[in-house]
Amino acid sequence: MRVLILAAMLCLACGARSVHADAVDERIDRATADFYAGKYRQAFALALPLAERGNPAALNLLGMMYEQGKGVPADPARAVGYYRQAAEQGDVYAEYNLGVSYETGFGVVMNYHEAVKWYRRAAEKGVDFAQYNLATMYEDGNGVARDAAKAAFWYLKAAEQGNKQAQNNLAWLYSRGQGVGRNLLVAYAWFDAAAAQGLEAAAEQRDLIAAQLTTTELETARELAARFRRQHIPSAGSAPAP
Repeated sequence: MRVLILAAMLCLACGARSVHADAVDERIDRATADFYAGKYRQAFALALPLAERGNPAALNLLGMMYEQGKGVPADPARAVGYYRQAAEQGDVYAEYNLGVSYETGFGVVMNYHEAVKWYRRAAEKGVDFAQYNLATMYEDGNGVARDAAKAAFWYLKAAEQGNKQAQNNLAWLYSRGQGVGRNLLVAYAWFDAAAAQGLEAAAEQRDLIAAQLTTTELETARELAARFRRQHIPSAGSAPAP
C-alpha cells in the first residue's frame, strides 16, 4: 500500500530559535492543517512562498499536492521534483516519498536502486514506513541482493514502532526460519500484535500456530504476546492474546 508522509518542519538544530524560524514553523503548521482539512488552496498559498525559499517541509507538501492533484492539477513529475529538493536537504519524509516514487515509477523512471537509497536514508532516521519498505526490498531482492537477515532486521525496527505489516511479515520469517532462527512462539507473538491492530490474516496465522504448540508453549507464547502488545502497539489495550 502506498503511503505518503507529511509533517511539519523538523527542527534541524538545537538551542535557541529565532522569531523568523518560529514564524516559518507556524505557517507550515497552518498549511499542514489546511491540507488535512481539505482546504487545499489555502495550504498551497501558504506553502508556495516557503517552498520557493527552499523550505523542505513546504517542498514536501507541494510534492504531495501535485502527486495527488489536490488544490493543483496532478503532475507526478513535478511532485518528484519537489520531493527531490526536500530530500536533498535531508527531509526525512521527502526521502521516504521519493523512495516510493522510484519504487513505483510514479513521476519518474522506476529504479529500485534509487528507491533503496532513499528508503535507507529515511529508515536510518527512524521512519517505520521506510524501514518496512526497505525490508521488503531485501526480502524480494529488489535493488539489493536478497537477504532475509537484513529483511528481518528492518522489519523488526518497524515492528517495534507498531507497524502492523512489519509485525506480520516478521512473524512469517520466524515461522519459516528465514533470516532468523525458527521460533513459533515469537512468530505467534508478532502475528498477535498485527492481529490486535486489525490484520485478520495475522489472526488466522496466529491461531494456526497455536494449534501446533503444547499447552506450556502456548502459555509462554501468550505471555510474550501480551508483552509485545504493551510495548509495540500504539495505545494498546490490556486485552490478552487468545
